Order: sequence, then structure tokens, then C-alpha cells
Amino acid sequence: MNILRPVPTGIENKLPADKLILSKTDPKGGIVSVSQTFVEITGYKEGELLSVPHSLLRHPDMPKTVFKLIWERLSRGQPVKAIIKNITKCGNHFWAMTSIEVKKDKDSGEVRNFIAYRSPISKEVQKTISTLYTQLKEVEESHGEEAAINFLQGYMDERKIGYDEFMNKLEDASKDDSIFAKLKSIF
Repeated sequence: MNILRPVPTGIENKLPADKLILSKTDPKGGIVSVSQTFVEITGYKEGELLSVPHSLLRHPDMPKTVFKLIWERLSRGQPVKAIIKNITKCGNHFWAMTSIEVKKDKDSGEVRNFIAYRSPISKEVQKTISTLYTQLKEVEESHGEEAAINFLQGYMDERKIGYDEFMNKLEDASKDDSIFAKLKSIF
């Protein structure tokens, strides 16, 4: 199946913090259902999203390394979090902290679906992750994916933090930022 990919516009769409933004895929990443907010944010009609690979929304700025890490975790039946820059139908983009859960058949234990929940990230978190992703893309392009994986591991090692803890800290920073913004608006 040939999928026409939108050309990035450089315009960011903001995610609402108070809406359910989710998608559900089959074990191979084909979209099986989406929330109404997901439809609105992506600019696609629900029918345009169903049965197509979720990679339809992958922004070209995203390093392959991140998706390799995600799929390694999911293939082991483990949940995973990642900050993902998605592209909309018109070429705009949106950043999201994406938490992906694995749903298994109760009897067989086989993976039935993945459910991805999205929430907005703060500007500070976006700046941090954008810098890291730009570096990862550069390493991928000049030295390959294996080198990018090693770069990411080195990045985590320098900070004495694991990937999951790093994602949790970024998620917490985004939540703290929104609380701070609310407090600032009160005073």
C-alpha cells in the first residue's frame, strides 16, 4: 500500500490537556480505533485512519531509533512511553507524551492490541527532546541505527538514568509545567 505523506509545514498544533487522545492498533501497528479528539487533531477522517499503519503519522524529524526501542518493548509484551512528534494530514505537527499499553488475550496470553494514550508536553521538555532527537537523526544518517542506539545509551549513561526513568521525569516535568502555568495565571 502506497501512503502519501504530507509535507511538513513547521506549524505546531497544541494538544488539549483535558481530552482523551487515544488510538488502538493491531499487533502489527494497523489502526483499529481512535478517539474523536485523535481524529480532530490529526485532520484525518476516522475512515482514513482505520486499517492503515500508525506510521502514517510519523513525522520525518523522528529518529528511527525511538521506534525501534518502542517495537522492541512491545514485542516483549511490555508497555512503553515515548515522546513522539506526529504529522497531521495537512502537514502540521504535534508533540505528545505517548504511553502505550499492551492488551493480551486472557486465555492465550497473545498480544491482541496496543493502546496509545497521549498527553501534551511542556515547551521545556519539547526543547530537550528536540535536541536529543536531532542528534539521534544525525547519528542515524551518518553512522546508522546501531550507532544511534549506542548514542542514546551513552546519553542515558551520562545522566545516570535509564530510559523509563528519563521518560517519567519528562512526563512529570510537563505536568509540573502545566500546574505552574495554572498557578501563575491565578496570581
